[in-house]
Amino acid sequence: MSNLFITGYGIAQAALKNDSLSRDLSECASELSSVELNEAILSPEIVSLMAREDRAMLTSQSIHCLNVGFSAMKMAEGDVKFTPAEKEAMCVYSTFETIRDFHDVVWAFKSSSVQYAEKQLLLRRLGCMSSIVHPLRLFRKLPTNSLYHLSKIFELRGGGYPLRKMSLGGLSLLEEAFYNLSWSDACGALICAYGDMSKSDNAEVFRKMGLLDPLDPSRSRVRGTEGAVSLVVETEERVLLKDIRPIAQVLLAFSRYSTNMFATTQDWIEAYKHVDDWVRESNPVVVLYDNGAPGIGDAEVRALESCFVSFEVRRYKQLSKYAVATSGLVDLVCALADSSIEPGRVIVIHGEGAGVGLSLIVLRKLEAPLSQSAGALT
Repeated sequence: MSNLFITGYGIAQAALKNDSLSRDLSECASELSSVELNEAILSPEIVSLMAREDRAMLTSQSIHCLNVGFSAMKMAEGDVKFTPAEKEAMCVYSTFETIRDFHDVVWAFKSSSVQYAEKQLLLRRLGCMSSIVHPLRLFRKLPTNSLYHLSKIFELRGGGYPLRKMSLGGLSLLEEAFYNLSWSDACGALICAYGDMSKSDNAEVFRKMGLLDPLDPSRSRVRGTEGAVSLVVETEERVLLKDIRPIAQVLLAFSRYSTNMFATTQDWIEAYKHVDDWVRESNPVVVLYDNGAPGIGDAEVRALESCFVSFEVRRYKQLSKYAVATSGLVDLVCALADSSIEPGRVIVIHGEGAGVGLSLIVLRKLEAPLSQSAGALT
């Protein structure tokens, strides 16, 4: 199995942004806990590259994905730019959130004529509603919307697809790239995950589990937010050929299916049987999935105590909060920017998805991408 290298990243979730990520990780979490993701505004550098009809198809999701994707590509191309031929073979993998806007369409139709104030007439004329729906609006609802924009703007033509696996979504994208790039002609891939806990699909599930209180956030066990995160990964062949300085080397990407709502200690112990002995003996830094749900973090720590002689733990969600599909990739990017984790250290990223299973990403940190200040969340 060929190794995969991370050469760029982009992040925009809660208080965390690329330019200040290292500094933010050293700040007190309470000072940043109320900060939310800014309104979705496309970067001016991207606007100039986009046709008007494409801008009409943008959603909040695709805007945030394009912005973090631009940051990741800019970092990755800091030393050596991708050639047109390389871009022609590069893949794109993304997650997606379902857009449920039928109520907006019905309201627009009802407001189009005073006669529709009468309920029975409105119901009889619903078949005419399609006449007021612009075709571009339908493109916004497609699960491939972000994928389309990312591929077109960055001219990446190697194929790809959207994935949706609950909180495992982002890490599943990295797993796809890890295995697919080893046998394809592609020299790399752009990975982009987006999540939004305010969406009804996500918020209602967590409310029913007793983990989220929309009326009183202070009573919520899980602190939800909206966010997007992106990685550029490249093959070992291109890194060596072009003398590129990668940020990290991905050594293993593994997922284990489970129908359990939450992973148990035994689930993690079974997963760690797939990890080489030298990793367990390397005193790794383990980034916990722990999203605030009762018992999740404890199960992870008990498994680590059973499988490792020594290890260090990081928890980043007190700053990044929780946005479902972005979860694992945001933790990974935070670990790369965390100055308390020295280059050369082995890092293990934990991921979980309700009724989907769990995931392990093992990587070695290689370079510090930005100037960093001391500090870490433990």
